[in-house]
Amino acid sequence: MSLYRKYLRIAGLVAGIVSPAFAASLSAQGGGQARRAVAAPASDAAAREALLEPARSMLRHLVGRWRVEIRFAGNFDGPPDASGTRVVAPLFDDLRLQWTEALDSSRTRSQGLLGFDSRSGRFYSSTVDSAGSGAEFLTGTLSTLEPLVTFNPIAPASGQKATESFTWTMVDQDHFTWAPLDRGWRAVLTREQ
Repeated sequence: MSLYRKYLRIAGLVAGIVSPAFAASLSAQGGGQARRAVAAPASDAAAREALLEPARSMLRHLVGRWRVEIRFAGNFDGPPDASGTRVVAPLFDDLRLQWTEALDSSRTRSQGLLGFDSRSGRFYSSTVDSAGSGAEFLTGTLSTLEPLVTFNPIAPASGQKATESFTWTMVDQDHFTWAPLDRGWRAVLTREQ
């Protein structure tokens, strides 16, 4: 019995020493931030307001001229399968942008709108290109953990093929990716200086 109590005391001493150090390391690794992000806002209005500044920041970083490189699945280190230039400009304010894109190797041109609706707390995107049969309309949800927006199609008109779902990820202020969820291709955009 005395041996058992001795081991309990040692285990208690070790737990007392390790617990504060473990908690501090988790906090230093963003543990405190993760707990705050998981806490539910008091209301839907508060949730939408909490998304407004991160959305504004992501959109603000898009304004400028970008080099587009598109690679299809399996092309990890070869030259891009397609490339071009995208120019993004504010439309009316910092929550709505317009963009145009031209590919280097073809006459295909695209243009669209990208924005954030502060009333619904969701992103929206519309795109039309010279090679397509119609417009794409997407609505997106911002991740609260990273600069990632997942876009889903708004139901297509009857008889039209459904648009794919996409992710938009801000890698840093000079790079972002746009890729379908099936990862059949990916576009990496790099800010031109």
